Amino acid sequence: GLVWCFVITPFKILDGSGGRLGTTAFIGMNITMLLFFGPLGVVQWERYIFGLYQVVFIAEEDTRMDITNAWEWADEAELAIGYFISVVWLGVSGGAIRIAHNNTHPPEALNNVLVPSLIALISMLLINSAGYKHAYGLYNGFAVGSYVAMASLQKIPTVKKFTLVSCTAAIWGLVLTPFFVGFPGKSGFTAMMGHQTFESIERIVKKWHQQRLAHCRREDQMRRANHSQQHHQEQEALQPAAAAPINHDEAPSTLLHHPHSHKPQRENSVLLKHQRRQQSRLRHYQDQKQGNGPGFDSNSKLQHRGW
Repeated sequence: GLVWCFVITPFKILDGSGGRLGTTAFIGMNITMLLFFGPLGVVQWERYIFGLYQVVFIAEEDTRMDITNAWEWADEAELAIGYFISVVWLGVSGGAIRIAHNNTHPPEALNNVLVPSLIALISMLLINSAGYKHAYGLYNGFAVGSYVAMASLQKIPTVKKFTLVSCTAAIWGLVLTPFFVGFPGKSGFTAMMGHQTFESIERIVKKWHQQRLAHCRREDQMRRANHSQQHHQEQEALQPAAAAPINHDEAPSTLLHHPHSHKPQRENSVLLKHQRRQQSRLRHYQDQKQGNGPGFDSNSKLQHRGW
């Protein structure tokens, strides 16, 4: 109670997380163990790691099975599977009912403790009436699953996430079997570990996905920049050739057939020479007709057009 009133609630520790109430009891038990039970010898310190040197059955089931029998090991496997299913059943069913009620009646949210506790009670009565030999192990699974279903819908808003958190909590329950044996609040602590582990993995995956998208964007921007730069260089290389003026008087000389060239002579070069000779004859004829031309000079040397 002191931990809840002066530590968990004021500082909003594990706010909205599954197993918050059970974790409070677990912290209180550890404080009491360290201050009173351990030093006074009321509880053995070995309870923290009791399962490492003593046989502790799955889900801390209180049973007297003979571990030397192979069939008893098969029973342990059956109990582990049943524990896993019981955690997932309570977590998913309780969370799904709360989500369905919240979608149909948004202003009136169900109490997050009432629905999981009621489902756990009904499940325990059914298992007890069936007389199942591993009923006590399943009861611990119902406890962990009910703590998962008590999580805030803002933290776990979908049935899919309730399923994943329940599976993670079930794995933690199997891992923590040999530790903290008999501690009150262990089921809530297990649910809290499952919830926090799932959120940590989700954050890591989301951060990795964001980094991958940012990397892809940078590569795409670099690719576009290189393509734009290459296109700009090609345009700059084509602009001087397109902007250079064409000199019709020099064009035929550049297009003359080279004696060592294997390329055929272009037709437009012959056409330009023909046009130039016609224009020269026309100007000479006009000058002679007007009477202001130079006329024929006998002293001038005759020049062949080939010269």
